[in-house]
Amino acid sequence: MIYRSYKAEGIVLKRINIGEKDKLLTIFTKNLGKIVLIAKGIRSIHSKKAPHLELFTHTSFFAANGRNLDILTEAYTKESFMNLRTDLEKVAFAYSIAEILDRLCAERQEHKNIFDFLLITLRKLNKAENQNIREIIDEFTLHTLWDLGYLVRGKLLERSELQGYLAEVMEKNLKSDSLLTKINSNI
Repeated sequence: MIYRSYKAEGIVLKRINIGEKDKLLTIFTKNLGKIVLIAKGIRSIHSKKAPHLELFTHTSFFAANGRNLDILTEAYTKESFMNLRTDLEKVAFAYSIAEILDRLCAERQEHKNIFDFLLITLRKLNKAENQNIREIIDEFTLHTLWDLGYLVRGKLLERSELQGYLAEVMEKNLKSDSLLTKINSNI
């Protein structure tokens, strides 16, 4: 049976403005994998969905099947990770995570282990002190590469090797790395 609408939970990875009041959202979900939805009217001042669809927010949502893109109809925040948003370095690392998932995961392929580890990583990042943030991100990157089959499970790479290997797998460098370089040079 094909359903006209569905409920899911996920983490907002990317938002792109389209039209005057709409956004295209990339959400990494628990059961559907990475999906792209349109959120109509979200940029309106009176939008009730907007605060629930901020970047890196763990949200529960309803969506209706559309012709080309599914349409987000309702959203509710499950976890907002407010401490993450107050630290520019943590935000830059969260962007790295989002970029890794967006580039390496195909749409509509379920990755429950990666979703669970993403949630754990965002919680750790939200609570983390600055000295161990890089270790948290490296651990997430390794687990993602292991789960997607890009790297033999259990094989460890040092930070510089890991960044080089990731760039090789993605066939380009992370854009968020330039943001981290700018942040670190200003400290």
